[in-house]
Formats: sequence, C-alpha cells, structure tokens
Amino acid sequence: MGITWLSLLTVSGIPKPEPPRPDWLRPSWVCLNGIWSFSFDEEDKGLTERWYEKKDNWSLRILVPFPWESALSGIGRKPKNGIGWYHRTFQLPKDWAGKTILLCFGAVDWKATVWVNGHYVGEHEGGYSEFRLNITKAVSLSSPNSLVVRVEDHTDKETPIGKQVEWWYTSTSGIWQTVWLEAVGNPYLQSWRLIAESDSKGRPTGRVTAKLFLNWSQPFKDDVLLTVQSLDRQFATISTLVPAGKKEVDLSWTISRPRFWSPETPHLYPVRLTLKHRSRTGTVLDQVETYFGLRDIRWVYDDERRCGILLLNGTPLYLRGALDQSFNPLGIYTAPSDDFLRQDIVKAKDAGFNMLRIHIKIDEPRKLYWADQLGILIQYDFPSFYTPSARARELFERTVYDAINRDFNHPSIYCWTIFNEEWGIGSVANTPKDHRVEWVEEMFRKVKTWDPTRLVQDNTGWAHLVTDFNSFHWYGRDVNGFHFWVRDLNDKRVGKGADWNFIEGRRSRGEPFVNNEFGYVAAGDGDGDWSWGVLSLINSLSACDRLMGYTYTELTDIEWEHNGVYNYDRSEKEFGFDFWAHGMTVRDLFGPDFIVLDLPAVKEIRLAKEAPTSETKEVVVPVLFRTYSGQLSGPLRLYWQWRFLDRFGNWWEETPQSRQIPTPPPFRVSSLGDIRGRLPQEPGILTLVVWLVDKRERWVHTNYTQWWLRQPDGLPLKETLQDQGLETLVYRFRPTDFTSSQFSIKSRPDAPIPGKHYGLGTGSVTYEIPFTEPIDWDRWVSLSLCCEISAKAGREKVDWPQRVNPQDYPQTDEGKKFPTTVIVKINDVPIARWDLPDDPADAQGVLSHWAGKERGSYGYLMRAQVNADSPQGVALRNRLSAAGKIRIVFEVPENVVHKGGLALYGAEMGCYPMDPFILLRFRKNGTKADQRQ
Repeated sequence: MGITWLSLLTVSGIPKPEPPRPDWLRPSWVCLNGIWSFSFDEEDKGLTERWYEKKDNWSLRILVPFPWESALSGIGRKPKNGIGWYHRTFQLPKDWAGKTILLCFGAVDWKATVWVNGHYVGEHEGGYSEFRLNITKAVSLSSPNSLVVRVEDHTDKETPIGKQVEWWYTSTSGIWQTVWLEAVGNPYLQSWRLIAESDSKGRPTGRVTAKLFLNWSQPFKDDVLLTVQSLDRQFATISTLVPAGKKEVDLSWTISRPRFWSPETPHLYPVRLTLKHRSRTGTVLDQVETYFGLRDIRWVYDDERRCGILLLNGTPLYLRGALDQSFNPLGIYTAPSDDFLRQDIVKAKDAGFNMLRIHIKIDEPRKLYWADQLGILIQYDFPSFYTPSARARELFERTVYDAINRDFNHPSIYCWTIFNEEWGIGSVANTPKDHRVEWVEEMFRKVKTWDPTRLVQDNTGWAHLVTDFNSFHWYGRDVNGFHFWVRDLNDKRVGKGADWNFIEGRRSRGEPFVNNEFGYVAAGDGDGDWSWGVLSLINSLSACDRLMGYTYTELTDIEWEHNGVYNYDRSEKEFGFDFWAHGMTVRDLFGPDFIVLDLPAVKEIRLAKEAPTSETKEVVVPVLFRTYSGQLSGPLRLYWQWRFLDRFGNWWEETPQSRQIPTPPPFRVSSLGDIRGRLPQEPGILTLVVWLVDKRERWVHTNYTQWWLRQPDGLPLKETLQDQGLETLVYRFRPTDFTSSQFSIKSRPDAPIPGKHYGLGTGSVTYEIPFTEPIDWDRWVSLSLCCEISAKAGREKVDWPQRVNPQDYPQTDEGKKFPTTVIVKINDVPIARWDLPDDPADAQGVLSHWAGKERGSYGYLMRAQVNADSPQGVALRNRLSAAGKIRIVFEVPENVVHKGGLALYGAEMGCYPMDPFILLRFRKNGTKADQRQ
C-alpha cells in the first residue's frame, strides 16, 4: 500500500503534532499546525491594505505545514507573483505568565514577515532555515492572539532551491515545516555542540566535550546553575555555575564503557539539560531533553591497497547508499506524517542500504532523528542555486552555516556535500575563476572550520579541487562498457597523486574513491525497469578493490523520474531475480557482502550453423567476494548450480555443487577461485546461480550470470522431433509475421520490434502456418500451442502521466497490475481462455534488456493442448485437414472484464528463448518422441 490521506492526520485532526525538534525538546511547547486562514495576494496589495491587522474575510483555508503547491495543503497551486498570506489565532497557556515566548518556524520558503496582534515581530529570508522570534511583548495571556505571516517566494535562481525548478520537480512555497510556540526563561538554552573524542585509530574514547550557548534575552544580574544529567545513568550529573551574561559554557565528561553509534548498533545517550536560578533554589529557567551518539568518521590512506579507506569508529566502512530526493506525491517537500519519515528509513534498511544521500535538500529534523534512532548514515547535500552572483554566494553561505548549526549533533550525518555536479558554480570554461575555483575552495575550508568532525565533498561527480572523496557519477545502459571502464579506473587512474577527476592542476591526496550516483535508468529515460541493469552494474562496482562504496539513484521514484527501489507513493516494486536464482531479493543487490561473478553481463554465444558436435565449450567464471559486514567467521561454503532454459520453455537443472572456503579477509575484495562449466550446444539461456552460506548454513549472498546461446539465423520454423514411439512436428511462427492485427486502441507498434508484437485494447491478431507436406491425420495424437504472452498496457501503468516518455515501460508493481483475458482459437475452434495478470517488466525479461527494446518486458509461458479423441480434437482435425494450414487467432473480446490488449514474444525478446510454436504429435511405431514435450 502507498500513502493514503486517512493515515496523515492524528485523532485530534492536527497534522504532524510531534515535537519538531526531538533533538532539542522542551516540555513547554504548543504546536500551531492545522487549518489556517489564507489568501493569495496576486496584486501585492496586502501591505498597503494592512492585511496584518485583518481578522476575518480570508478567502481560503490552508493546512499547515504543507506548501501551497501540495495536495495536502488544500490549495494545490502557486500564484503568479508568489505571494501568500496566512492567519490564525492562538491562546497561550496560563502557566506561561512571566516566561519569554518564542514563535518558532521549522522552515518557510522563501521570505517570511510576521505580525502578532498587528505588531511586526520580525522577518526571515531562507527557505530551509529554522528561525525563532521573541514575541513576548506582542502577546496576551488573557485573550486569543492573532498571528499573520506574509510569504513571498519567486523560486529565485540566485537562492538555494535545489530541484524546485521547472525543469526538475514541483516547487515548494510557503510554510512547509511545523510552526510552534515555546516558553523559556531568562536566560535560556539556545543550542549546544557536542564532540565525541577519539583515539588515533578513530575509535571513540568515551570522552565527550560540549559547548553550550545561552541566550540572555534581557539584562540579568544573577549567576545561573547549569546541570547536565544522563537519563540512562551512563555518566555522573555535571553542575556548573554560569556567571551572569556569559553566553558560552564549555563542558566535558567521560563514559567509562562507551557504546558506539553505527547503522548496525545505533546507540544513543539521552540527556537532560537544566538551567536554574542560583538565588532561587529549585526555580527552573529552562529545560531541554536531547541525546548524542559516540561516532567517529574519517578516511586514511592504506599503503598496502594504495587507496583511501573510510573508517567508522575505527572500522573500515563500505558505503551502500541510495539517493534520497525526499519528495512525496501529497506533500512534495513536506512528509505527510512522522511515520512516513520513519518508514523511509525502515524501507532503506530493508533494501540493504546503510546510507542515504539526502539530495540537495535540507530535510526536516525528524527525518534526521529517525536516521539517528534506527541507524542509517546520512550524506547531506546543500541545496543548489543556479545563477552565480555575489548575492547567490552570500545566501548560499548563510544557508550552509544555518544547516550545520542546526544539525551538528546528529550522529547519522557523516558527510556534507557542498555542490552537486557543478550546479551553481559552473565549469571553469564558462565561469570566472574567482567563483568556480577560489570560492569553491574557500567554501570547503569554511565548512571544515564550521564542522571539523565530518567529511566534506567540494563538488560531487567530477571536477574536484579539494575534497574528502574522489567521487564520480555514471548513468547508462552499456553495462558491458561500464564493466571494463570502471575496472580501468580502479586499477590505473585513482590513488595518491592521480589527476583523474580533478581540475586546475589539483591532484588526489589519496582520498577514498567512491561512486556517488549511478543508475541503469537515468532521470530522462522514462518509467522503466532497472533491476537487471543495476544488478550488472553493482556486480562490476563490487569487483573494484579500491572502491569504497556507491550511491544508487534512487530510493523512491519522484514525479517523472522512475528509477526508485520503491514507487513514489512508497509502495513495493517487483524485481524478478528469483525467477533465475531461487530466493534472490533486492537485498542481494545492496547488502554488505557480495559475490562477484567477474564477467560482463551480456554474453551472447552464436552456435554453429551445422549440426551440434559432441564437443562442448568450457566457460570459466572468476568468483570474487566483497565483504564489509564484519560478521562472517569460520569456514564458509560456496554453492553453485547450472540452470538451462531451452527453446521449448523447459528448465534443465544440474545438481548443485559446493566447496568449502576459508573465511575471506574482512573489509576487502578477495578471490574465491573459479567455477567451470560447459555450454550446451543448443539454443537457450544458461544461468549460473551462485550462493554463499556461513558455517551454520545461514544465507550470506546470492548472485547469477547468464549466457544467451542462439542460432545465427534464428530458430527453424519447422522441426521434427522423434521419441518414445511418437513423431512430433514443431511449427514455429514469429510474432511479427501476422496475417492480420486489429485492435480498438492500437493495432501494432509504431515500428516493428524484432521478437515482439502487440495490440492495445480489444481485438485480435492472426497467424497462419501452411502445411508444406501431406499430413497423415489418421496417426494424429494431439496438438499443443506454447507461447510467451502478456497484457499490453500502453500508458496506463505509467506513474506520472503528466510527462510520458517514448521509452516508458513501467517496472512490475505489486499494486498496479494490468490484467487481460485472451481467447485462443485454432481454425475457429476455441482451445484456451487465458486470464493474464499483468504486463510485467523486470529482471525476468532479460532478453528485452539485451535487445534494448521495451526493456525488461516479458510474458507468461502459456500452454494449451487438444487431444485428437476429444470433441475439440474431432472438430480441429476436420478443419485442419480441409484448410491445409493452421490458423491461430489470439483475441481480446469485447465481452470480458479485463480488456488489456496482448503482447506476444519471440526468441529475441522477453524471458523465454523461444518463438511461439505448435506441436503436432503422431503415432509412429519404433521411434522415440522428445520427452521434453
């Protein structure tokens, strides 16, 4: 199930009622989310007409905190001039008397101006930054208070906006994160920065240093008492006296038996910070609950491997990441609910990822909270601008600083990415050097100064100057070319002193080599299956012993971009791996331990035209193992099995073989030896399935690789088989060799597809096979029809119909089936009714991937048989003998429920390496018929 409207609101009807800052939680707070009055101001007259004093006659209602472009806001559009006004009233709790009242906004895009009871209380620019306004002097405790917010957002390309641009995705405007009130004392706790100290090997020692910032909102003469209390009693309570007016306090403590934070063990230490009057014993000025994790991230150069390696808490780390755009169909930038944020992390971990790259967006704090709690690393991209200028640089620096300041203490964040693919900074060829080079290096130094505890990328993808990652991006369908290209990079072009991927004379310091974006389906490639291609690409990446990780694009689909592990609404996709390798799932792609079958993915074997000889060709498959789980011990057992799918749609499987292997060295790529086998001398698909189990026979990983054995001129249209007293005539027909094809919506592809034909809607396609020799019908036993066939959906399964693509062929989806009913007739005798469940596309459709047409599409193997001694058989014999030919009609009639067209597959497309065929069986004493039929 995807997201639904009913799951978004709490019983109280207030959306997202949870504390917006669980990492900085006060007991005295009030959520202001919910229904607000609203008006667009398309004539920009609100200021002159003093709308901030208006209490009624607002034209619309809006649900905060959802951007006004979103469906959840109740508005769902953007005004021409980008100006909107919000209004609501609120009542303060009586026990807030004497407190400082803060009005807090998680984020407002872009410029917010705020009035309380008609009084101007402040404004803020910046679409991603939290801001708080002291409204103490403007509010009343005895009566309702009026709150008005004017928002102006022009999606200005000089401002940090990420992918909120017309050529990417729907923009976000207005209030898009929670609005709330807090009551604090004077002074109050403003923020803190905490650092877990580590030893020389990168292992946290348990010693923690913190700098706490106080806000003295008005003059105060007394000293205050600050206490830091461990809520799980892991360190003694710390108390310190803070002199009046002092804004920064340094603290430290030690945990004697430290437990580290990691994706596998996300341990957190809860803390309560309390500020009290010195002279008024027990009077609490402010109190905050928060948490921290002990985590160290760094890279070191490994002289033995001649590469940089990542260390998490002193242990080598291999990044298995997914790009996370963090959009959704109902709220756009704003998650519909807190559980939605949580489930995104759960789904990422379920798929095998240990990292999310939140892509050029500063996300909601509760997303980072769940990353901390559940355990996943976060690479944090700052939102890009697009028009370079002095103003753009200033606004960008401010946004970066605010983000680091807000999110400094999240242990899940391991890396800041300043720029993505030169967006906003341009190339050296078209941008002044002081912007493209000098300012980029300055930003790297600033981010390192603002946060010396994390890794920093200057520009992900290419064109590096100074960086903690030599990252590259790659998208494409040439999986074989990628196999050789990335290995050449790994072996020859990266490492200390290398200049590959660097510009302006800069060279690598030996930083880790990582792939930070890749995909078989790129953004503009439409809605299609990625599963087969990504398995091939990860197989190639995992063979690179100097590569320290990857980021797959992406976790979920988004609007018109459809390469997600999950759909845009977070529902499940299907992958088809288990058809070829029993039990294989998407976790076999993204898990920490990976068996590499070190061959190119596409291996087409042309069989000899002459009759097969008794000699068979041996194949050698080098097997490597990339292991980074750190969980394997004792001897392992490697299993493998050869599986062959023949030209009649039959499986032939050899008995699995195995051998024991010593425990491979952890945190590297090592050899498991070769697997040898022999190629069959007949057409079909040969699959080698390999799996690894530990000493307790628990599954570790599964992989497979394939060969397509084909005859140069295709399968023969006629073939004779003899076995067990039967003679069988095989009559094949190509899907494109129809005599007629008439359907209500579309009768045929725009251009012929070798190995496939389809029609949309209701209608039929007819094939005729003439008998070229006399048939002895007295010896006839049976007729069988076998074919690969599916529904044909056209655009009906495309997930973003606002923007279709000629290459669209949506991946199989558990919640979006497209069934059809097909009636099959031979010489006007009905022989079968097939209810076909879908028009699927996934790794099962390997031949479609290899053909590069309607990639991943395939059908279901369907068979029908008529025996000569049945009533159907009698009628069929009479008509076949009279006609002198076989006439086959596949029909989707008007009077069925499911009218989903049909697609027929031949030996060059789909899953099964066969053309549709008819088997005519005859009695023949003393001969053998083919048992495989």
